Amino acid sequence: MRAVILCLLACLAATLVRAENHVTWEITPPVCGPGQPFRLQVRIESDDVLGPANQVGKEIKPPRGMALRFRGQVFRANATEATLNFSGVAPEEEGNYVLPAFNARFPSQMVTVPDITLIVSSKTGYRKEGRARAELVLPDRTFYVGEKIAGSVVMRGSEQETVTGTFGLECEAEGFTFQTEGSSFTQPLQDGHGLTKTFELTPIRAGQGEFNLSGVMLVNTGDRISSFNTSGRDRPFNFRRRLTVEHVPETGRPADWGGSIGKLEVTPPDVSNRFPEVGEPIKLKLTLVGEGNLDRIIAPEIPGSDTWDVAPTSEKRQRRTEDRRTFVYTLVPRLPGELKTPAVRFSTFNPDTKKFEEVEFISVSVKVSGNAPAKVELVTIDPSAKVGTPAAKTVTGLLSPAVAAGEKGVRQIEPLAASKPFWFSNSVLLATLLLTTTVVSVVGYLAAHPEILIRRRARRELRLARVAAQDALRRQDYAAYARAMAQGLRAGAAPLLQAEPLALTQSDILRALPAANAALVTAVFLVADGEKYGAKDNRQTLSEDAQLQAMLNTLEAQL
Repeated sequence: MRAVILCLLACLAATLVRAENHVTWEITPPVCGPGQPFRLQVRIESDDVLGPANQVGKEIKPPRGMALRFRGQVFRANATEATLNFSGVAPEEEGNYVLPAFNARFPSQMVTVPDITLIVSSKTGYRKEGRARAELVLPDRTFYVGEKIAGSVVMRGSEQETVTGTFGLECEAEGFTFQTEGSSFTQPLQDGHGLTKTFELTPIRAGQGEFNLSGVMLVNTGDRISSFNTSGRDRPFNFRRRLTVEHVPETGRPADWGGSIGKLEVTPPDVSNRFPEVGEPIKLKLTLVGEGNLDRIIAPEIPGSDTWDVAPTSEKRQRRTEDRRTFVYTLVPRLPGELKTPAVRFSTFNPDTKKFEEVEFISVSVKVSGNAPAKVELVTIDPSAKVGTPAAKTVTGLLSPAVAAGEKGVRQIEPLAASKPFWFSNSVLLATLLLTTTVVSVVGYLAAHPEILIRRRARRELRLARVAAQDALRRQDYAAYARAMAQGLRAGAAPLLQAEPLALTQSDILRALPAANAALVTAVFLVADGEKYGAKDNRQTLSEDAQLQAMLNTLEAQL
C-alpha cells in the first residue's frame, strides 16, 4: 500500500513540474512580395530531450491565400533543441497575415508554437517573371571636386533567373577616381533575388566627364541553385553617363572650411577624465559621422587659452566602412574649478543644398581640483657685479644706473636700438619676408586658379600664330597660311572648351564661335590638314583673311 501511494505522488509531481520551452521563428525574406515564395524556420529549445516531432503539419491552418508545407526537421539524439522547416507562398494581396498557433508533438511532450505574422508588400521589388537586370544607382546632380560619391549596381533577379554572383567590375572615367572594397561590398537584396555591389567615385577636376562602368553578373536560369546545376550563364552589363563636376563655390565660403564635402553630424564629445587635477592631461575625443569625404578632412585646430593648454591633435583611424572620423586632443587644465572644454566648430559644404553648413561640438563640463601655481618674479644676477652688492639682483635683470656708473669692473651696456647693424639686419630680414610673402601669395593664387596661366599661354600661342599667318600671307604661301590660322583657332578655342588644342576639329571651333562662317572654317582645316594626305591646294583661303582675323580677335577677347 505504501509503495502505491509513493508511485501516485511521483506521477503527480511529474505532472506539476513541466519543462520550460523557448520557441522562436524566422521568415526569409522578412517582407514578402505578392505571390513570393518564403521559408519559415521554427526553433525550439527545452529543458528535456525532444527527439523527432510527429504530425506537425496536420494542425497548421494557414490564412486564406497562403500556401504552407512542412519540409522536414533537424534534431539530434539526446538533444534539447529541434528545428522545424516550412516552405510557403505568400498571398497575392498586400497586408499582414497571422498564422495561428499550432502544436508540435514530441515523444516527451507537446510544444505550442505561438502566432506567426507574415508581412506582404509590393514595395519589395519582387517579380514573378522577367529577365535578371542590372541598375546603376548614382545621384543625379552636379558633383564637386574632392567629394566622395557613393554609388552602387543593383542586380535584380526573378523566379526564372536568379543572380548568384558578380565579377569584373571596371570603370573608365577621366577626371575621377574609382574604388571598391572587394567582396565585402557585395550584399544580397532583401527579397533574396539579387545582389548589390557598391563603389566610391571621387571627382578630381572640374568639367564634364564620361563615366563608363561595366561588369558581369552570374545568372542561374534553373529552378534550384546547386553545385551540380549547369544552367548558369554570364551576363555582362554596361552603363554610360555624362557627369558634370564643379569647384566648391567661393561665395559664402567660411574661413575655417578645410575641404569637407557631405552631410556630416557630430557626436557628443568624450572626455577621458572629468575630475582631473591642475596640470593633469586629459583626452578629448571628437567624432564626425555621416556621408562625405571624411578621409580628406583636416582636423580642427583648438588654440590654447588661460584655462587650457592644448597639445597637437592625434587621430584614431577607422575602417572605410564605418563612415566616421575621430580626432583626439590632449588638454591640460591650468586653473582649478568648474571648467568648460573648448567648443569646436566645423564647416562643411552640403552638395544637396549647395550651401555651407556649420556643425559644432558642444563644450563638456570638467571639475578641476588642486591649487593654481603661484606668481613667480624673475630674478637675474649679473656675474660681473661685486659680491654683496644689493643692486646686483634686480627684478628686470638689468643693473641700476648707479651701479653701472659707479662700481668698478662693471661695463656700461649700450641700448640695442643705438646699434646700426641691428637696424640694417632687421631691415634686410623685413624686406626678405615681404618678398617671400608676395611670391608665395602669387604662386598660391596661380595654383588655385590654373585657368589664368592656361588662358595666358593660349593668348601667346594665338598671337604667334597670327604673326606666322601674316608672314605666310606676304609670301603668298596658302598652305602655311592655313596651318597658322588653324593653329591659332585651336589655341584660342582650347581653354574655352577645356581641351587640348591638337584634339580640336572644325566642329569644335564652331562650338566656341557659333557665329563664325562654317564653310570658311572647314575650308581652312581641309587645307591645313589635307596636305598630310596629298590633298589639292586651296588658294581661296588667302582672300578671306579679314574674316579669319576677326575670328582670332573674337577668341582673344574671350581669353
